[in-house]
Amino acid sequence: MFSSHRELPWRAYISLTLWVGILLLIRSVQQSVMAHDEGWYAQQARWILESGDWVTQQWWGEPIHDRMMGIQWLIAASYKLFGVSEGTARLPGVIACWGSVLLIYDLGRRCLTAQIAWWGAAILAVTPIWMQAGRLATQDVPLTGFEVLGIWALVVAEEHPQRRHLLGFLAGCTVGLGFMLKSVMIIPVVLALVPYLIWEQSRHRHLTNPALYLGLIVGFIPATAWLSFSVQRYGWMPIERIFGAVVNLSQSDYHGVGPFYYLWSIPANAFPWPLLSVIGVVMGWRSPYRRKLLWLGYPLILLSLLAIFETRTWYYPLQLLPFGALLAALPLVNLGKQYQSQRQHMPMVLGTTLILGFLGAILAIAGIIALIWPQRIPIEEAWRYGLVTLAAGIGWWVPALVYGLDRRRSSIRQRRSWLWQGGWLLGPWGAIALLYATGLWGNYNAPLKLATKTPPLNNVLAHNTVSLVGNPEKFNWATQDVVVLTFYTPYPGRHVTNWQSLNAGDFAWLIASDLESLPSKAQVVGSVDEWLLVQLP
Repeated sequence: MFSSHRELPWRAYISLTLWVGILLLIRSVQQSVMAHDEGWYAQQARWILESGDWVTQQWWGEPIHDRMMGIQWLIAASYKLFGVSEGTARLPGVIACWGSVLLIYDLGRRCLTAQIAWWGAAILAVTPIWMQAGRLATQDVPLTGFEVLGIWALVVAEEHPQRRHLLGFLAGCTVGLGFMLKSVMIIPVVLALVPYLIWEQSRHRHLTNPALYLGLIVGFIPATAWLSFSVQRYGWMPIERIFGAVVNLSQSDYHGVGPFYYLWSIPANAFPWPLLSVIGVVMGWRSPYRRKLLWLGYPLILLSLLAIFETRTWYYPLQLLPFGALLAALPLVNLGKQYQSQRQHMPMVLGTTLILGFLGAILAIAGIIALIWPQRIPIEEAWRYGLVTLAAGIGWWVPALVYGLDRRRSSIRQRRSWLWQGGWLLGPWGAIALLYATGLWGNYNAPLKLATKTPPLNNVLAHNTVSLVGNPEKFNWATQDVVVLTFYTPYPGRHVTNWQSLNAGDFAWLIASDLESLPSKAQVVGSVDEWLLVQLP
């Protein structure tokens, strides 16, 4: 699987496709959507397909228009081709995840070296939060894919002036397409590219490429058209809600995580690669590689802009991870060169090997305890976590094992340095594979889905239209239960505030506290948490 990096690029593409593709194909038999925001987008896309209305962004018949429409369109197109399911809802993210890994390799080999690029792309494929988001029906990984595609187009246009118009057009289009996915969140990306675009203009000439500006115009056509049709149909409500929400997010810490959130969340969610990325920043600054304003300056500026933005979330930094993976590859490749050297004493190699081995031992022991004595772990179904930690621990023993076998044989070290480096990646790869296989990733609301697929609810839901009864002023109709139940209701009817608006014999979801308002002859078919499925008399 691991590459010596001396072969043709197409062999690197194949090895990376296998490396990330196997992970993306692994899945538990049981799948269920994450309520926020995956189930929301997945259900809105289903309504698009069923109604044929590609303009209205709705929730139970009510126009919402609280964000842009790009991800819903992509999911609806996936439904159109392959049918409605969790897997097809997640297909746009899967494709973007895979494509970003290949693009960051090609971008890295043009800006750095093929060796650094390969390891950087391989690291991205074993970055935990990236791979989890890559299998979600949300905007963030597709957005990052468009961003990486645009930056890749700029670099290739710089190297191939004869194709600068076509590639400049492509780069410009990605801005508008990114806006269609995440509205003004594309602006920090453009701002982070400004130093590269301006200060290196004498070399790349992007700002004097008319095709770049044509691409900007064409790329905004979908967003402009959708907003125009929405305003024609609903007045200024879509504009006010979409951009009003952005203003609110920019002015207050919506999630209440504080100004230092990214300092711990990025290392925790992408462990261990951000720690190497910090070292990579120093090494990259001192390195002779060109385009530093792009592969080094761009992620640092973007991180600063995201940190300034008042609302901070776990998914905003996903845009940084492809470049963070390249930076993490710099020290890893350097350690690999030290491992190949003729020296007997390699303090950095020995130190990092011991650290990985120590972490691997802790994880393996924890995994074994969770498998043998699960009652000692205060977590439901602890065996799943035990498998994950055991896989991570065993993978991180590989560098120590290889080092121990090769310690006194420098000729063998030169040939097997790739295996020592690969051991760094095997622990996260195994853990991610088990997270997918056990359903810890991918099966986010198993009890709710199971309730809708088993008696007494399944027969009613499979053959009847089911409406939603309740006043949104009294309950939040976008809670986890409502979102998931809506997605797993095959034939959603309509939302009404009063049961008297429905016909006799109709089925409806009703919050339990409102049951007393129904006639005494109303039949309760079944329940899911605080929600009841009832049939009106």
